[in-house]
Amino acid sequence: MATTASAQDSWHVGFGVNTSLATGEAFKYTLGGDIRAEKTFSNTITGTLSAGFTHFFEKDHFRGFSQYGSPYNVIPVKAGIKYFVGQKFYLGGELGAGIAFEQWGTSFLWSPSAGLAFNNGLDLSLRYEDFTKSPATKAVSLRLGYNIAARKLAFRAKSDVPANWQLTTSLLYGAAATGAVSKVLGGEISVNKFVAHNIEALVSAGYSYYYVQTLSYYFDQPATTIEIRKSARNIVPLRAGIKAYAGNRLYAGAEAGVALGIKGRTSALLAPSLGINLNNHIDAGLRYDYFKDDYQPNTLSLKLGYRFNL
Repeated sequence: MATTASAQDSWHVGFGVNTSLATGEAFKYTLGGDIRAEKTFSNTITGTLSAGFTHFFEKDHFRGFSQYGSPYNVIPVKAGIKYFVGQKFYLGGELGAGIAFEQWGTSFLWSPSAGLAFNNGLDLSLRYEDFTKSPATKAVSLRLGYNIAARKLAFRAKSDVPANWQLTTSLLYGAAATGAVSKVLGGEISVNKFVAHNIEALVSAGYSYYYVQTLSYYFDQPATTIEIRKSARNIVPLRAGIKAYAGNRLYAGAEAGVALGIKGRTSALLAPSLGINLNNHIDAGLRYDYFKDDYQPNTLSLKLGYRFNL
């Protein structure tokens, strides 16, 4: 991609995982992901259009920063260019909007970057991301991406559809969109089988650990005492669903099921997802878990799995 590109390879679709160090005082780091479309115009110029989701992890739940009131969860939508200096190294710039939740509103966004694009599709970049709505919402980010030529997303032949059952083991790392939970770690095992040309059915079981941090305020004169309490929630999600493939790799999924709480609380759940299934058995994507019980916060997770043929 960094060198000459034929007409049929001028479009690419990329998936990225982002982690950042926030430069302000209210947040410490971020976690997110994005989907990017890229168009190669020449040997040196590539245009980009992307959308994603980013969660800013707060410091001590805004101790001393009560004016913010809630975590910063934002959907960045950006357009930009890459200028290649040599075959792999590039300089980039993006402009767009950060569509945030609750009182944060929408922010202008600008982001310069520098990176390396490899012939095998890997894209590694370092960027500065400035959501101008607040001095707290700025970060230095590392992005690990994977780009696919658009022609490779064409629908597969029926003979290429796996006929056997597959077992997928996955690790998950995520962030809560609401509540006192800040981090989510988990794993799951699923059984998958294609039931149509581009439709895959699955059932899964997993385990998720939710890190919880709560604050207690004691208004003692002349000062206010703040006590930070840390605890955990543990659930066992059971799901069934389908994945619809747009070609032989890219898919959109939907799952439904129940989350069994270790301490007795149970909730119905819905989980839409986007991902990519690579030929080397790697399955990577983003999943949003919506829980009907308000006690369990909704979460966005990065998922990395490996498939085995049964």
